[in-house]
Amino acid sequence: MKRGIIIRRIGAMVLLVVLTAVMGAVGCGTEDEGRTQETASPNTAADQPVIDVIEVGGGPAGVAVGDNGVWVARNRDDAVSRIDPELKRTVGAPIPVGDEPLSVAAGEGLIWVANAFDDTVTRIDPHSTEVVGYPIRVGDAPMSVAIGDDGVWVLNAADGTVTRLDASTGKVVSTSPRVIPRPVGNPDSAGMAVDDDSVWVASPSEGTVVRIDAQTNKPVGEPIRVGSGPTSVAARDGMVWVANTDDSTITRIDADTGKVVGPPVAFQGQPVAVEAGDGGAWVADIGGAIVWIDAESNQAEEPISLAGSPQSLVFGEGALWVADPINRTVTRIEP
Repeated sequence: MKRGIIIRRIGAMVLLVVLTAVMGAVGCGTEDEGRTQETASPNTAADQPVIDVIEVGGGPAGVAVGDNGVWVARNRDDAVSRIDPELKRTVGAPIPVGDEPLSVAAGEGLIWVANAFDDTVTRIDPHSTEVVGYPIRVGDAPMSVAIGDDGVWVLNAADGTVTRLDASTGKVVSTSPRVIPRPVGNPDSAGMAVDDDSVWVASPSEGTVVRIDAQTNKPVGEPIRVGSGPTSVAARDGMVWVANTDDSTITRIDADTGKVVGPPVAFQGQPVAVEAGDGGAWVADIGGAIVWIDAESNQAEEPISLAGSPQSLVFGEGALWVADPINRTVTRIEP
């Protein structure tokens, strides 16, 4: 059942994943981990971004920027790797975590890892790189983890709930009621974001985003209708950005009113991940590109082409960090 969750989460990537599984690790062994290749963006614009491709191995599924480095969840190896942002390569040995780590977040002095197949969250000390305490039992198939002012939040895709953890103790504070449906035989997978007072959860099968009160851990109002197949959410500066994979659009929601702002942005490609920035948002196209959406014009700018299939991205240390599980790389982009 949980394998089906992973396939549903990455949607259009499923054929690529199958092909990669057939090919195995040909040319991608662990001896390549940590290597960096500098490349130039194939864009025609004069101000080319600086791009560094870092080999990490093991199917990087999630990436986070935090204390002492850039942290990468490697679901094929059940491990987390650390990238030194100055050296632009992995450092130290991979850190064993739970079964199928898909999401990683940095905050409150720790690195938090959601392990989808054993229903746990692992904590890592970013300086010693050692696992802290025992795995924290959460809901069924935790797919996303995020840090907020009121704790650590975990989206459990198979049972459609959100678990709130105490950041100091790691103990479960509360679990929300079901906020996303679970069709029989095909549990939803979805994205989640946290802002000052709310948790925003996307429901791909319903085409909606649910707002949860961060204090009560209960839904607020009616689900917000967005595009088809929303799979990634980001929140910043009073704006919530939603990547709708199935209809190739980007929706914006006013965080104060909970209402959609303007028409959806038409996206030339298939958006699978979004990261909010200053004055807009970065969107990852599964076909191999990163696109900036300007909030003022509500328009997409020229894409930055990549040789791969990005699945997740985060901004920090002056750059974008893009995880590509097919090529087993993290790409660093200085926009």
